[in-house]
Amino acid sequence: MHLMGEAHGRAGQAGGWLFEPTFNRSIKLRHADPRITSDAGALLLREADHRLGLTADLAAKLSDPRRADRIRYTQVELLRQHIYATALGYAHQDDADVLAHDVAMKLAVWDRPSRQVADERLASQPSDWRLIERLAEIKPNLEATREALAEWVGRHQRAAGGGRMVPRGTLDIDPFPIEVHGKQPGGAYHGYYRKTIYHPLVASFCAAGSYASSRLGEGFVHAILRRGNCGSAEGMARFARETIRKSRALARRLDVRIDAGLVNGRVLDVIDDEGARFVGRIRNNAVLEALAQPYLKRPPGRPLKDGDEFAVELGEYQAGEWTRPYRMVLVVIDLPDSKTGLRELFPRYFFLVTNWRTEQHGGWELVEHYRKRGTFEDRLGEFNGAIGSGLSAGSFAANEASLLLKLLAFNLAGLLRGELEDASGCGWDLKRVQQTVLKAGARVVEHGRRLIVDVARAAGVLWDRLLDRLRRWWRPSGADGSAVWGRASPRPRRWVPPPRHAHLSLVLRE
Repeated sequence: MHLMGEAHGRAGQAGGWLFEPTFNRSIKLRHADPRITSDAGALLLREADHRLGLTADLAAKLSDPRRADRIRYTQVELLRQHIYATALGYAHQDDADVLAHDVAMKLAVWDRPSRQVADERLASQPSDWRLIERLAEIKPNLEATREALAEWVGRHQRAAGGGRMVPRGTLDIDPFPIEVHGKQPGGAYHGYYRKTIYHPLVASFCAAGSYASSRLGEGFVHAILRRGNCGSAEGMARFARETIRKSRALARRLDVRIDAGLVNGRVLDVIDDEGARFVGRIRNNAVLEALAQPYLKRPPGRPLKDGDEFAVELGEYQAGEWTRPYRMVLVVIDLPDSKTGLRELFPRYFFLVTNWRTEQHGGWELVEHYRKRGTFEDRLGEFNGAIGSGLSAGSFAANEASLLLKLLAFNLAGLLRGELEDASGCGWDLKRVQQTVLKAGARVVEHGRRLIVDVARAAGVLWDRLLDRLRRWWRPSGADGSAVWGRASPRPRRWVPPPRHAHLSLVLRE
């Protein structure tokens, strides 16, 4: 009986059967139709991308030195395949070989109108890697990819807002560590993080200073990769100037929030000269300590049960290397411990520096505005958790190109998250969006001359709400009615067969 069972199992596997569970013999598992997918959300990503013309217009700005008569995958198709896979949560390079045979990815990526797209495999991992090398080695390509960050945020903002920019926007700028393994060019040990890292600078935009209340066109607008042992503020002055320049089309008035590691006189002067407001935390020094001392003494008598926290105007302050004075605010926090109910021996305190005038932002209003920066740090956590910040290229420029593509993928998935939050009236973590909305099951059926995609009903309810939002997007058009963003529809072109070494069905390499 045992030998017969094994023979039956081998025969079943040969005939497409996967296995028979030992816990319930009435269940039989078999290999599925290749037109079943668990990544149907790639079609949602393509729909949003197509309506805004994101990858199409980015690809049009990129140089492509390849011979046109030998190209099977166009630049825009390679960009879509890489960015959609990243937005879906596929962080490893070898994932491209698996997704090349996924039917949802095929329908979403190919820039052709025929039904044949369901049967033609996509690019392999080496083709995807050569795309990154072209972005890295040709400097205008790398800069065009960097410029696309703010452009994508702006397009979503105008589409969702009827073509209008917001009255006021906030820019959050911060470095964060990306741990590297092996001998990555530019990777270095950082004493604060106690790891070998890259130390990039990124800037994010949100409307009215909040990522929670207003989701109209939020996302990363600028980024640079830096070596791991650079100082926090290295290159910050130029970075701040570029960030403000790229964000002027997003809001009528801009303000900037920065942490203590980025505050120095040159950085503050650059932001002030650009006509933007700023607030930043500043490191303590002897002069500031002396100014704060009169406000750190607790009043006589029994302390308040709930503690206290307040802001004190310290007037204008100019550090030794600064070229002009700026307003200084002392923030005192004297609250009981949430677990023990006891207060510390001395209150905690820190200092904020700003060029906001008192009548524009009072002391405590400034504190509350600065505290909203915490949601930007949540966004960095989401980026690491849902997209993945790992960089493993063989050159520094290629790693920077990979980082920029990851940030573009985050912006694309993030705009769908924002629309879903507004449609449902509740918050959505990006990882939850991936698992619930984008990683949806579907089956593709050919009917007549059409490809019918049957999406799992559980995800379909959320898709209905999301697609209703996308259909109401504003879209500009030229004087002749032509599309300003991207092309109106895919272009027919001659099919180029895959190379002889390419597998037409999935083969796992050992």
